[in-house]
Amino acid sequence: MPGQEIIFDVSASLPTGVSTARYEWDFDGDGVIDEVGPVPVAAHTFNQVFEGTAEVRITFFGGGSSTASAAVHIGRGPRDGLPAAPLNVTVVVTADAGDVSTVQISWEPSGTEPYRWGLTVDGIPAGMVEGNERTASMTDVHRGSAVEIGVVGFTAGMGMGEPASVTLPAREG
Repeated sequence: MPGQEIIFDVSASLPTGVSTARYEWDFDGDGVIDEVGPVPVAAHTFNQVFEGTAEVRITFFGGGSSTASAAVHIGRGPRDGLPAAPLNVTVVVTADAGDVSTVQISWEPSGTEPYRWGLTVDGIPAGMVEGNERTASMTDVHRGSAVEIGVVGFTAGMGMGEPASVTLPAREG
């Protein structure tokens, strides 16, 4: 998470009996040394979201050097960058024919506008609309029993965000 201190420790990767002169830490992989020290452990705090590589160059007393690197992901979690669940999902029946309805679905984005919105009926994909849309019509919604209508955002790379849904009650009579 941004603001949390991260401990980097390369002591377990050193050969037995090797003395080192210094450790040069590049925490953000930009090629600029951020910290130099005599011990194989360093602490660093990333104050904002970061995706990249941290690297350390180890220079030995007897000559020579070695490097080690590690991938770093600083964020809120593995779902960073995926669309948040839409807000205020509503469904209005616009036409009925027996237990089959046509419905109008409306929603509001709760974060960055996604590339596309996916629509579902009882968890089964039922269509997509562009990311700037806020409503969609759906026909042939069978209402012999309650039906869950869902909306979920997708990224351009088809990463699926958090869904939101409402339950449309079964049609009576």
